[in-house]
Amino acid sequence: MKGRTGFPVLAAVLMIGCAEHMTLEELELAAIESGDWSAVEQRERAIARRAARSGLSCGNGAVAVCESRGGDRRCNCVNNDSINRMLGGW
Repeated sequence: MKGRTGFPVLAAVLMIGCAEHMTLEELELAAIESGDWSAVEQRERAIARRAARSGLSCGNGAVAVCESRGGDRRCNCVNNDSINRMLGGW
């Protein structure tokens, strides 16, 4: 039975992966009906953590340019036209 030791773990992973995923809007509608906002708050915390990990978010017409020196990493939004000029595209 050595080959079956991982089966319960695999089955659990597959069941979790197939679970229904509600959008934030669907969670909010369910919270309005039930009065329980905990799932909405949990999703919003997860979205905030993901955004904090991904770093700088630039608007349209700009890209994040990051520079690492030693242990420091600095990122700034730079206009696409400036990037094109720096790369010799003009």
